Amino acid sequence: PGAGHRYINRGFILLGLALAHYRCRRLDELAAELWQHLDMTCTTYGPVPRSAQVAPTEQRLTGGPRLWGMPHDDNAALLGGVAGHAGVFTTPADLAAFATHLLTPHAAGAPLSRWLAHSMQPQAAIEPGLDRGLAWILADEGRVAYHHGFTGTSLYLAPATGRYLAICTNAVYHHQDNRTRLAPLRTLALKAITDEP
Repeated sequence: PGAGHRYINRGFILLGLALAHYRCRRLDELAAELWQHLDMTCTTYGPVPRSAQVAPTEQRLTGGPRLWGMPHDDNAALLGGVAGHAGVFTTPADLAAFATHLLTPHAAGAPLSRWLAHSMQPQAAIEPGLDRGLAWILADEGRVAYHHGFTGTSLYLAPATGRYLAICTNAVYHHQDNRTRLAPLRTLALKAITDEP
């Protein structure tokens, strides 16, 4: 904890590598086991086959082909598409299953309950009304936690109300400068989840 913050993905990269080393298994195998347990049948690390259900990723080289079903993130690509911070492909239905699981009350001493409660504790102030937790940005006096993916995905959780909101988009398609268009959508999403139902 400190007075400032700076989000960097290296912590999640190292966490993925450490978890795989500790468990003596590949990270994608460990993740697949978790996703299977949560009945997230369409969630996987890339590459995934090109289909109507898979958004194009990006054109990395000018004049080159558009990537499809490959991680956008250069670090994930260097790690073979499997990293602790990027490279996962999913669907809105699977994200809903994940959010529902996170928001389902678990026994007070259960590992997931302890992790979620701890991760939603403010660690550093970002600006008035926003704090950084562990993996989350905290808003609405800590009642809402959310995390944004670089390509435009977002997951918002409101544990007190049991509400969640997921955004599935690929804002870097055609060019990563398109990410600037995300701000109004993300502002609207935060307002939607913090407003009284």
